[in-house]
Amino acid sequence: GTKTKKKKKKKKFSLVTEMFFLTMETLQLGYIRNLHALTRIVREIAQCQETIEHMGGGNSTNPMIFGLNLQLNSLRSTMVAMRTHLLDPKLLRKIFALYGWAARWMLHMKNQGPEGCRVLAALPEYFASDMANLYILMNRFEPIMLRSQPMEDVMRVVMTLMDSSMLKNASLRGQLPDVLNLALPVASIPSPEHMLVTQQCFTKTLIPRLLGLYVEIEFGENQFYNKFHTRYTISQILKFLWQHPVYHESLRSYDRTKMIRFVNMLCNDAVWLLDEALKHLEDIRVEQKAMSTLEFKRQNSFVRHRREAQFLQLQRMTRSQMNLAHASIQMIGYMSQAYKEPFLSSDLVERVAEMINYYINKFNGPRVISLKVKEPKKFGFRPKILMREIIRIFLVFAEDQAFLKATASDERSYDTSVFAKAAANFERKEVLNDSEMRKFKAVLGKLEGLANEMKNEDELLSDAPQKFLDPIMSTIMKVVVVSATAARNAHTLYLIGTIRLEKFDVVDT
Repeated sequence: GTKTKKKKKKKKFSLVTEMFFLTMETLQLGYIRNLHALTRIVREIAQCQETIEHMGGGNSTNPMIFGLNLQLNSLRSTMVAMRTHLLDPKLLRKIFALYGWAARWMLHMKNQGPEGCRVLAALPEYFASDMANLYILMNRFEPIMLRSQPMEDVMRVVMTLMDSSMLKNASLRGQLPDVLNLALPVASIPSPEHMLVTQQCFTKTLIPRLLGLYVEIEFGENQFYNKFHTRYTISQILKFLWQHPVYHESLRSYDRTKMIRFVNMLCNDAVWLLDEALKHLEDIRVEQKAMSTLEFKRQNSFVRHRREAQFLQLQRMTRSQMNLAHASIQMIGYMSQAYKEPFLSSDLVERVAEMINYYINKFNGPRVISLKVKEPKKFGFRPKILMREIIRIFLVFAEDQAFLKATASDERSYDTSVFAKAAANFERKEVLNDSEMRKFKAVLGKLEGLANEMKNEDELLSDAPQKFLDPIMSTIMKVVVVSATAARNAHTLYLIGTIRLEKFDVVDT
């Protein structure tokens, strides 16, 4: 016999609901996409102008300039036409009103308890992405109109959606700090009456959400370069929040394990970005020398133009990485002023000491000549400011004895002669003020004494019995393991366990 299938009745929604969702989808497919197209055109115009300027300006005899000027005029015409339609004041007011209402509705659903949160989590992701893109792009194209719009509900929604339980897409959540950044006052001056400072919903939740996102963005898909922009924006928000004591308490109450993970990511960023930027500076120095030779000037225009374009790209990349690195170092600086415990925990103190030692050595050691380039400001390279930030962090941490020991025991980068040369450089170039200079010299004296003590201790312990030595590293064990063979086996299994599993994993057939 035939089985009769019961047709499920389709749930009917009200006209208002259907029109709301249709309008949001229409904006996503039309208006928001065209805003992105306008952004790309503006970026192309800026790159075209930069290339023309680098090639000698509009009066240059370079034959490539004519084609670039034609392209520039065409792009400008398109931009003007698109701005006229997309940035019409009446249209913008209506769109802002719609997204403001959507934000209030989302907050209402959040306040309905678990059922409302489930509905909110089931919304299409483009609701959040379109809202974020609209406010971010309007800050670029129509900042005056944007500032005249009510922002509080939008900021509450943004903070709600930063939670991974509400929005799973890490890449999309990475856009939300840009919206939150729009709420900050001009130049991020302290503002005791600002909504982020006075309202409890922000003061209790904002720090955990921002620090959590800073870590979680690491594990999103295709996030390697995008994560740096998100983290830079978070650093700017934290810089403003840190000026208000209420957020100091919020940070201190943050889970210690999560805080250690955050500090670890922050140090990773500072090291990777600054290392990459300094490597690029070395390449720039080589390129500047090569491009100033007669041999380069004798090459045909096509070859010269291609190499100049590559140099321009290298310049942009270096400037971006240098600015991001400086933001990470600044964040370590202002956080460590009032809350240095996570940086000096037993898990991280050696790593932090080695990082600071390495850069003091890099900027004052024998290879510093490789970083000298023409017009360093063009590449975002401000060595005096950068070194001042690093040394101020060093002086804060130097109040801790464990940090001093970790610094003195760093055989790779700690060198008494280089540190003495650094002190002379700082004094000559007025990197530090008088008080900081005295502190730095006093710390150098302590470090030299500790280094001598450790050297003497190493000589005394050079003939230590084998059973007290770590089987792998051959260093004195702090916690003595009775069976050296067992320790060796444990270390070996730990080190090669993954390799063995990968090589000999058998799949049942």
